[in-house]
Amino acid sequence: MMDFVAPILAATVVWWASTGSLLWLVRQSRAVRYWAAAAFSFAAAIATLAVLPLRDIGTPAGAYAGFACGIILWAWHESMFLFGYISGPRKTPCPEGLKIWPRFVVSTEAVIHHEVAIAVHGALILMLSWGALNTMAAATFLLLWAMRLSSKLIVFLGAPNISDHMLPPHLRYLSTYFNKTQATALFPVFIAVVAGVAFTFGYAGFSAPAGSFAATGYLLLATLATLAVIEHLALVLPVPDAVLWAWAIQKNADTDAVSPHRPRPDYGRT
Repeated sequence: MMDFVAPILAATVVWWASTGSLLWLVRQSRAVRYWAAAAFSFAAAIATLAVLPLRDIGTPAGAYAGFACGIILWAWHESMFLFGYISGPRKTPCPEGLKIWPRFVVSTEAVIHHEVAIAVHGALILMLSWGALNTMAAATFLLLWAMRLSSKLIVFLGAPNISDHMLPPHLRYLSTYFNKTQATALFPVFIAVVAGVAFTFGYAGFSAPAGSFAATGYLLLATLATLAVIEHLALVLPVPDAVLWAWAIQKNADTDAVSPHRPRPDYGRT
């Protein structure tokens, strides 16, 4: 039984700890963020190279290693975005009164560099993993990307319970691009698709021999997809998801406090 439970626990702990660590780091001083970015970049380079020797390792340990590489690669992209190094050319609040297409254009401009970087890196990881026995790094990275795109579309179309207070001060302008009016009518479709992915991976995992590479890999992915369902629900339902990372998002005097010698930023206008 533990052979089935272990991947679920591992993916859950990694998701909680990695998300919380990023939320904590992004609220530290600029110097701390700089060195953290350097460390993440080094780790991402190693993880990218590690995809090659992992290609033919079809063991549970190989599944965990590939999963770890995918998480590290995703963490690099998330850290570069949250630290403010890779986002988009538009770094001002969203103009008011825009219709859906103009708002989509300016929203894209706010994050396009980040999206392109993910797409290029994802294509590289997929190329390195093509035809391999162990594709866990690519599968993990691409699953996280797909889940993030899904949540971004929900935020754009309508999600009344977005935790914009989790944004660091230097990215607070992005909250003006969120559509908090009401939940999009397509929300059940998004949930059904993500839940379907989670069920498919979970079914494959529990159908495979306990402790095998297939069972371990599928259950790691199923857990990530299930957690994505919870994150999607938290965008619309009044769920205090920020409580999970309360230790990581405490205000930090170096980053969150507004100096009395500087005017408070007005995120409601351009």
